[in-house]
Amino acid sequence: MSIEFEFKFKHINSVNNKDPICRIELNSNDIFSGNVKQRIVLNADTQENNVLRIFFENKGNKDTILDNNNQIKQDLNFELEKLTIDGIDLQHLIWESRYVAKDSVIDSCLFFGPKGFWELKFDTPVLKWFLKTNHDKNNNDPTWEKDYNYYKESCQILNKIQIK
Repeated sequence: MSIEFEFKFKHINSVNNKDPICRIELNSNDIFSGNVKQRIVLNADTQENNVLRIFFENKGNKDTILDNNNQIKQDLNFELEKLTIDGIDLQHLIWESRYVAKDSVIDSCLFFGPKGFWELKFDTPVLKWFLKTNHDKNNNDPTWEKDYNYYKESCQILNKIQIK
């Protein structure tokens, strides 16, 4: 099933006229490769269980410039601000991710500083995963399955109205 992904990035920092480049991968298939922009919208085929990765492709040792006190003066980097999948803003669930760089794994990291990749695992339908994950994490929505079924029925009715 093909669904839409909308990525919003912020604090996109270039160094010496070099812009950060990312590659976005879904289930081991590349769906984007290019300069990091404030907004990237893509359509891609999903499975029941999915792994979404954003790779920081072009970070090198010379892309971090230090001052005389070894403090970072300039750095090639960027930050993931928001992710919407199939019209669902993941909101706080975007933090259910990890950043992998060399031999380290940083949970709940949206900052692309070192060369590495950000990873999020999610299921489809996205709304069902969103409601279930929220409940599992917070134990505060015992009716999440009924909510999902109600939403699904409402969408089916709306689609029938739009087709007429």
